[in-house]
Formats: sequence, C-alpha cells, structure tokens
Amino acid sequence: MSRQTDLLGSSFSVYHARMESEETNYHLPPLTKDLLDSLMFSMEDQANSYYLDLETAYILPEHELTYIQDENPDISLERFLPIPDWQPADGFNLMEQFGNRVRNPLYRGRLLAALQSGKGVFRKFKDVLAEMPVLERKWFTFRDEQLKRVIITWYRKHEEAIHLIQLPEENEELTEDILLEDFTLEYYDGDITEEILMLIQELLDQLEEGSEEERIAVAVLTAHLQIDELDHFCLAKAQDGTLAAFIAYDYLADYLVEVPCFGVKAEYRNLGLFRLLFDSFSRQMARFHYKKVVITLTSSFLGLERLFNSYGAHPLSKQLILDTNTWNSSHPSSEEAYL
Repeated sequence: MSRQTDLLGSSFSVYHARMESEETNYHLPPLTKDLLDSLMFSMEDQANSYYLDLETAYILPEHELTYIQDENPDISLERFLPIPDWQPADGFNLMEQFGNRVRNPLYRGRLLAALQSGKGVFRKFKDVLAEMPVLERKWFTFRDEQLKRVIITWYRKHEEAIHLIQLPEENEELTEDILLEDFTLEYYDGDITEEILMLIQELLDQLEEGSEEERIAVAVLTAHLQIDELDHFCLAKAQDGTLAAFIAYDYLADYLVEVPCFGVKAEYRNLGLFRLLFDSFSRQMARFHYKKVVITLTSSFLGLERLFNSYGAHPLSKQLILDTNTWNSSHPSSEEAYL
C-alpha cells in the first residue's frame, strides 16, 4: 500500500521542489523522542496511511487529513508530508535479518523456519520469540534501531537533518539492563548443589560428544578439577529460579582468585549472559581486594580469550595438543645415532 495517494500526490511533488528553495515556509520539526516514537508506531500500522503536519508536528491518519482539507479548502498541502513508507515486505526482511544474526543455533533455526512456513509467518515468528523473553527483548531493540535509521534517512532526505537527534551506534550485544530484567545474580558459598553439579556434568557430556580435542579437554579438566571441592560460586538464575549460568572460583592468595570452571546453559548462550555474570564477579572480587583473576579456558571456550584480551588479559600458561605420529614421521629418529 502506497502512502502517497492521488489526493496528495501532485501537491507533494510541488512540496519537494519548494523544499529546495529559500522561500519554503515549512521545515521538518525537531525530531524529539515523542515524535520519533509516534513515527515508528504509525509506520507499523499497515491498515492506514499517515502524514506529518509540519506546523504542529502531529502525525495524522489520512482520513483526518481529508477532513481538514474539506473544512479548510485553502489549506496548503505543503504542510503535510507522508511518513516513511514501511511495507509488510520490509518487516519480513527485518525479521529475516534478525533471525540470521541470532547466534544460538537452536533459536536461529526455529526463527528462520517460522519465516519460511507460509501463512501466518509474522505470528509464528513472534510465538518463537515469546518462548525466550531475553531474545524477544533483543528483537524489539533491533527492530526499533532499524526503524529509527529509516526515519533519520528520511529526515536527511527532506531537510538536511535539521534538528536531528543523534542516533547511537547499533548494539551487537544485549544491554545489561535488558538482561537484568530476565536474570538475577547471586553468590553462594558452601557445598556444591545438585543443580550446579548437573550443569557441570551437562557441559562435560556435551564436550564428550564433540571433537577429539574436546574429549581431550574433558580428560584434562576432570584430572585437574576436584568438583566436589568447589565451594564458591557466582550464579545467574532465570525468572523461574532455575540455574542459567555459573562461575566457580577459589581464593589462591590474598590478592589472587582462580576461576577453574564456568558454564552457561545451552539455551542461554550467545545472549551476553556470561559477560554480565563475569562483570558482576569481577566487581565483587575487587570489593574484597582481590586484584588478579586466573581463568582456565578449554576447548570451545578458547574463543572467550578475545573477550578478555580486549581488557589487557595475557596468557599465564598454555597447553598444546601434539600428535606423536606427526612428530615421528617428520623427524629422523634420534635413536638411530646409537645404532
């Protein structure tokens, strides 16, 4: 559905020409938060066309504009500008972009499958999001940011960004405020609970089912990790009270603490939860004057090195996996020197 109707089409072509002239009487109003919200809300209403009144900064549906014109035949239509066009196809493309950006493979697959399911794709997409409140909030944040960019591009096109608000850079991660609405953080000292033990075992089982390197990582980790002796934990719990993530730690010296084990439940990964949990943990350790943290990374968790490196972390030690056959076949045997 086009937002430019026969009623206003010819007048707006004159409007665009006059906008480039110094004699133009109307300018886009300051893009306040209220106006931005009104534009976003109206763009998503596919049943009606809307126009921005450049004199009052109000958004008018087409039927109200028709009424105003009937009551005031001499009114200048230069005063009314169609808001940015937003079609169902634009909304679909936005959902597809979001689905492809979701890093959790389970939910990425389900969201994209919903979009390819034929009739009712919008409802099916939203139903999948509703199962994961954190992901749903991330979708709303992503959608709003994209709509704001469309509006700002529209503003620049028509009035050279007069009074434009500054749009912040797009966030790749969920903000802490969003996460804190869906998870609670707490500290626990004492014997390891059954719930923590089950999550650790779940993580180890997942590694056991992976590559050879992951199975070796399990063997090394379990050899050095006395699970029964873990008794300090930083926990993240979902809204229903179940454990979503944990950091186990131990005090090594009066300034040094070690994190030998940590994990995030599969359905809560790639949402920024570990970053939030570690931030809380680091600040809590600083309050108790622990200035250094030693973190053990193994197998698939090695990717987290990039997260810590950006804050000045550096390797304390490294473990390498070496294939003996590769070594032996690449070098002449030193034993032959004794033959």
